[in-house]
Amino acid sequence: MLHLLKRSMEIILAVVFLIVALPLFTLASVIVLLDSPGPLILRQERVGKNRRLFKLYKLRTMKKGANGNWPMHTQVNDPRFSPICRFIRSTCIDEIPQLLNIIKGEMTFIGPRPERPPIVEAYTARQLDILKFTPGLFGISQLVFREGVVVAEKIALELKYYENRNFFSDIKILLYTPIVLLSHMAGKVRPQKFTKDHRYTWLERALLGERVIL
Repeated sequence: MLHLLKRSMEIILAVVFLIVALPLFTLASVIVLLDSPGPLILRQERVGKNRRLFKLYKLRTMKKGANGNWPMHTQVNDPRFSPICRFIRSTCIDEIPQLLNIIKGEMTFIGPRPERPPIVEAYTARQLDILKFTPGLFGISQLVFREGVVVAEKIALELKYYENRNFFSDIKILLYTPIVLLSHMAGKVRPQKFTKDHRYTWLERALLGERVIL
């Protein structure tokens, strides 16, 4: 009964957010199409809970055919993105289509970010434990890390959080998300002033319930 109630709330919220975000998403879509040719929506295979494969939806912000021999994860100042598309990514507008993944039950609002099959194939036995959790649109790794993420560090942090999560820690994720997004946006507009560390250790401590030392 509780699971049914949670799923119903997720679907309702996802539909509401889709409607509210539609004007912004439409504007971003026009910008992407004018910026470079290619499909508007990227459908990428990811590994979900219990190794279930699904298609993750994203607004395409990378230039068509730009992958080449580059790493699967985006890098700091990644040249595969134009400045305007890099800014769109910093706002997470490109993630809006994943609300459809939530409606389909493949993702939830807060959970570990799903990875592509080739990355999961290299997981250790311990790292595979992360697949016990439903992947999410928001989560601790998206806040603590942004670009140039190291997979081993990301999974270690996610396991530490999701194996000990509670309602109040998830609320903190939701509260910190807009703050971090604004910081990322400022970093794209004025990169000299808003430099980015590889890892926000103060935020990591705050989300894990540890004492914050500033």
